[in-house]
Amino acid sequence: MKEAEHTYMAPASSGGIPDALARYLDGTELLTKTQALRLSTVDADGWPHAALLSAGDMLVTPSGRIRLALFPQSSMTSNLERDGRLAIALSLDGGMCELRLRCRRLAHSSPEVPLAFFEAEAETVRHHVAPYATVTTGVTFALHDPGAVLPRWQRQIAALRSA
Repeated sequence: MKEAEHTYMAPASSGGIPDALARYLDGTELLTKTQALRLSTVDADGWPHAALLSAGDMLVTPSGRIRLALFPQSSMTSNLERDGRLAIALSLDGGMCELRLRCRRLAHSSPEVPLAFFEAEAETVRHHVAPYATVTTGVTFALHDPGAVLPRWQRQIAALRSA
């Protein structure tokens, strides 16, 4: 096959969290991790709902689950409490990584981090690549005031670790 041919390639599937994603969401070096992860849920009317979170809002645990810190009043929180299904997409290893997960809200609360905590377990992980192109970035961001954001992210990661 020629590299420029436009041919469908089925995504590679796996069951666990990719090592590169586990490293990205390990709670360290947060200011260097500037790719946002796109989260998708289904709202009460059956429509997709998207949100973006950063590495300061999520953590992969040693057991391979993903913990999230969300605003309690957000649509994402309402959708996860009602339905529990979550999809995450990000640029990874030259392609797009898509995770389908089942979420549950954790009872954990933290006065320093007044957010809703969830834990998600991957059902499927798919890696989409094209033979003629490499995905070089996903949605990236630049912080306006890293010195103000980093302490909040560090509190959130500490709360996610203890959840």
